[in-house]
Amino acid sequence: MSEVGAETPWHVLEKVREGQEEIPGLLHGLVTPGSGRVPWSALDYRLRWTDPPELVVAVLRRLLDMPAQLDEAGRTGVLDLVAHRAVMLRMGALRAEAPGMPEVLVDGQRAAAGLLADRSTEVRSYAARAIEQVRAADPATLEALRRQATVETDPAALGRHLIAAGEVLAALGASRPPGWLAPWLAHSDPHVRLAARCAQLTSGGATPGRASATTATATAAATSLTGSPHARRAAVKEAGARLHRWRNPAAGTWETVLAGLSDDDLLTSHEAHGIVAQGGSSLAPYADLLVPHRWRAGERADHLVRGLMGIGDPRALPWYLKRADSYWLEAESLPAEWAPSVMPALLVQVGGPRTERVLRILTGWGPAAAPAVPDLMGLLDTPHARTAAGVLGRIGPGAVDAAGLLAALAKGDLRPRRLAGSEYREPRRWHGVQTAAWAYWRVTGDPGLALDALGAATRGGLARPVLSHLAELGPLAAGYADALEPLLGSLGAWTRVGAAEAWWRLTGDAETAAATLLPELHPLSEHRAGPLVLRVVAALGAIGRPAAAAAPPLTEVVVSERRYGGDILRDEELCRVVRTALAAMG
Repeated sequence: MSEVGAETPWHVLEKVREGQEEIPGLLHGLVTPGSGRVPWSALDYRLRWTDPPELVVAVLRRLLDMPAQLDEAGRTGVLDLVAHRAVMLRMGALRAEAPGMPEVLVDGQRAAAGLLADRSTEVRSYAARAIEQVRAADPATLEALRRQATVETDPAALGRHLIAAGEVLAALGASRPPGWLAPWLAHSDPHVRLAARCAQLTSGGATPGRASATTATATAAATSLTGSPHARRAAVKEAGARLHRWRNPAAGTWETVLAGLSDDDLLTSHEAHGIVAQGGSSLAPYADLLVPHRWRAGERADHLVRGLMGIGDPRALPWYLKRADSYWLEAESLPAEWAPSVMPALLVQVGGPRTERVLRILTGWGPAAAPAVPDLMGLLDTPHARTAAGVLGRIGPGAVDAAGLLAALAKGDLRPRRLAGSEYREPRRWHGVQTAAWAYWRVTGDPGLALDALGAATRGGLARPVLSHLAELGPLAAGYADALEPLLGSLGAWTRVGAAEAWWRLTGDAETAAATLLPELHPLSEHRAGPLVLRVVAALGAIGRPAAAAAPPLTEVVVSERRYGGDILRDEELCRVVRTALAAMG
């Protein structure tokens, strides 16, 4: 390696007057006994953050000639700097693209290969990390990694060596992992087994796009004993991103997240707990591993309980009851079979700031929420009256005791208080009249009030808020079908979908309804799946065989390896609705 500093004077590279250059003195201080860490600290800061790329290239070349003269801290510092600049170059970061930078990093990889057998465990780990980040296609480096792996005794360093080997194999274009990696899959240390699997996947044994998740897994494992918290946090974050993107991510991805639960770094642990909270059914095989962590206080414990709730694990119930008032444990839905146990804890919150959240949970329970009828009746003269009326409607005949209040609201004889704790009532017609009328029909079976209220809204051009209620009334509301037809071509997607649902149920015209709904599936082609798409799929499933034209795009959803909607929970909800719809279509 040539000494660029000799070819181009240091004062020229540093852009200072001759005699004022600092780099030669700092380099000399690195090998001068008694200098301590001052020269390296100053040099490291300059090379990482302030010096121009051409100066960094020159200094790196000089440093790579010096490993034998440096102490352990100096050798790890140089190796860490090589890894840092390789990452910067790969990311396209500013100041990383100087002429000669790729070449000097390849030289850095060769120097790192020479340090793989260093007497210091720390140096050996940093050498493997530098190779992992440079990723140059060099057979000699691969052979050095293989040779050192056979004699390496430290699990963390060995894991780093195997990960680096996978990256070099990939750079060399390996179509399949070499046989010498296989024995490490049976190693006694789980970190080594994980790193070996990572190397296999990276070097040709993974579906395109999946390998980086396992790389993140092995990186987290290998650095759990040594390495920076930032690296571990990045590995957990990357694993979480892969879980949200792929239905069957590379082996070990969930293990990366679970390893982060007990990480000493608070941010890494927080990241892992947040992923677990959104884990859905893919978390089920690991449920037993979550239970020991529930002792954690505050937000992190609540995230674990949410993860268990997401898979319907009954062990989450007592913990939920203990912390039902926690902000971080808020849930939009709970299993209906929990209703008898959870109901008292929820009803205590009725009338407080979380009333609407409680009402959403009760809505999902339907008839199982019947014990809450007295509390719901108390809300019919509050700002929560409309939502409470909706819950009573979902309960059905079990809420018949509320029929009188619902009738008064539907007729306009009762207008709820506008503000809690105030006697002020809106002088105009209450906006929830249609919901109260619909709920009255649901609890009594008498459609008269509902037809009057919903018909008036439809004739007045206010059909959009009541389309779902009209759809439930079905043929009973057939007299209002003419008012729905113009809405099938509305500019608003939600209005078009609601009108199509109601049109089919009122008229039985499945062909027109399906033709209106099918174009609304277009977000699926981009792997998007918002609430509107879920509603469209459910509506097409309700239509059944006449909507069979939707079967191909829906089948693609089921067989896709990639998730829809950007997260696990949304994708799983979509798959449930799609499977139901496909079964109905035959």
